[in-house]
Amino acid sequence: MSPILLIPVGVFGFLGGAAFGTSRKGLSMLPPERPSPLRGVPAMRWEKFVTVMVVAPKKTVTPRGRWGLFGMDARRLSDIGFMASPRKTTVGGIPGIWSGEWVAPLSRDHFLSSTPAQYEAFARSMRRMVPKVSGLVGLSVGSQRCSLSGLLAVGHLAGEDGVKSWVADPAVREKFQATTANFKRANGLF
Repeated sequence: MSPILLIPVGVFGFLGGAAFGTSRKGLSMLPPERPSPLRGVPAMRWEKFVTVMVVAPKKTVTPRGRWGLFGMDARRLSDIGFMASPRKTTVGGIPGIWSGEWVAPLSRDHFLSSTPAQYEAFARSMRRMVPKVSGLVGLSVGSQRCSLSGLLAVGHLAGEDGVKSWVADPAVREKFQATTANFKRANGLF
């Protein structure tokens, strides 16, 4: 067989292996899976959770002071080391908005233009929250059992300490509809 004919055969072999996930020698031809930042959570489940938790374009700043893709506020960004000196202020006539100072080398513009920085902030927030909410996994909320992903979704809006009262009190779940909707979107993913 001439060397010119071997090239297309080699290319087809490679493409076939990539399409089916394995090479002729049984090695993976697919790109490596990015690991989940949460121990024991499969990467595909984590990626689905991240997709569900994205709420806005990356450059968004809401009137209530939530930043970026995941709508994180200054208090939570401070909890995970992205901001310092969190405090409630009045912004645009709206009282109770969290603000703070960015920790160098971060700035408002850098954070809002960086998808990796926003993803890292979200991943850090979820890792930090796991120990506080994992004891509530399996409890019933209405007709649903709480999963870790559902509780993390609640904590993302209610804060780590707000998860317990949200789980325990139907009136709190009724009052905070956005938090309850977050739970329903994410519960059962892992």
